Amino acid sequence: MDDALDLRRRAENILGVPRMLHDYQWEGIAFLYRSRAALLADEMGLGKTVQASVALALLLSAQNQVNRALIVTPAALTTNWILELETWAPSLAVRRIQGDSRDRKAFYLLPIPVLVGSYEHIRQDGLDNIPSNSFDIVILDEAQRIKNRDSTTALACRLLPRKYSWALSATPVENDTQDIASILGFLDPSIRSDLSGAELTSKLKTMMLRRRKAEVRDELPPVIVQDLKLELTPSQRSRYDELWANRREAIASSTKDTKVLLLGLLTRLKIICNFDGETSSKLVTLREICEGAESTSRILIFSQFVETLKWISDRISLASDLFTGAMSVFDRETAMERFKTESTPRILFVSLRAGGVGLNLGMATHVIVFDRWWNPAVEIQAIYRAHRFQRDKPLHVIRFLVADTIEERIATILNRKENIFEDVIESTKTSVSRFTAEELRQILDLPEEDIFRHKKNEEENTIPMTREF
Repeated sequence: MDDALDLRRRAENILGVPRMLHDYQWEGIAFLYRSRAALLADEMGLGKTVQASVALALLLSAQNQVNRALIVTPAALTTNWILELETWAPSLAVRRIQGDSRDRKAFYLLPIPVLVGSYEHIRQDGLDNIPSNSFDIVILDEAQRIKNRDSTTALACRLLPRKYSWALSATPVENDTQDIASILGFLDPSIRSDLSGAELTSKLKTMMLRRRKAEVRDELPPVIVQDLKLELTPSQRSRYDELWANRREAIASSTKDTKVLLLGLLTRLKIICNFDGETSSKLVTLREICEGAESTSRILIFSQFVETLKWISDRISLASDLFTGAMSVFDRETAMERFKTESTPRILFVSLRAGGVGLNLGMATHVIVFDRWWNPAVEIQAIYRAHRFQRDKPLHVIRFLVADTIEERIATILNRKENIFEDVIESTKTSVSRFTAEELRQILDLPEEDIFRHKKNEEENTIPMTREF
């Protein structure tokens, strides 16, 4: 069987792959090429898209009855995949799936070697609109999108016809071991959904390749993280303390579902920590950072709240664009292109949920986390959008934290969960849950009876923090 060196020669000399990949990437390419079921779980920024693109080009050129491929990715990344394939697999003919149901069915029927489609398209089409034997290989990018095994999207992906199954994800486990079990169920449909920790470990050893930056890219410039602890302005403190003092009465008098009530209260407190009316200690600090930035600076500013991003963008003088999940694909691509190519200094305001997957923002010089996301995996992903394998300068990351507020309480829980990938991906012995009702009780400093007073017979007290505001 060809080794990594033989594959490298074939890719560069015959398929026209650029000669600038690293040894660890060729090892990843060989791993995918030789695997019918494979999870490439490299840490963010190590070039999973590049490795998959080259491995796919090699597989389709190998005369081994693999002729058609489907790449499934978040909608915002379909164009990015087209561009990456043009660069790293120039020998491939690639089309993006578009249009209504009839148009999409035509794409599935036409003899196009590589199709790139969104998870939404596959959710709509996978159950009854994709003919059998349509594809020889299916690649799931950001495969954590199917972490819920019972979702229609996960089912549609499992039903896709294929001989080869590849999955890419730097965060295959975001909250629980069942996340990875669902991905393994796509790679091998015979795998049970109730795997024990030992069984999960055994399966991962045969299917997964994961490398960390520290292991393979010692020469990659460091990420310099600076946590800035701030104080609320007097106006913010007054509003915050008023809401905090009345939180128990608000819960006692409400008839809303407990989970909705708690999330709403937390959201209101977090937004006050960001701004109140026209005052914001974070904005004051952000202006100082921007004013002191070099003329070549490209600054990413992340928040989980679109409302916050819009408020900040109206009050910062540097040239800027928004990038949120509510924008059209065209508008997001335009904002990205301006951030990459137009004159500096420049800011891109990004919602954490939209910016946490698949984007290549390696031209950024600074990353500012305006408020902490509920899920540390998503936050880490967003930060590492700017720490890519092509990078040659350090990345400065600044995280804002308001003292004596729920931001400190949330940070304590996030710090406790930061080892989720090592705990689960490296050993698969530890399960880390979403924010539970008990954790929210701790954040809000509420007696237990306040949490469970209303819906005592609720079956689920786990609150997934996935909403983008």
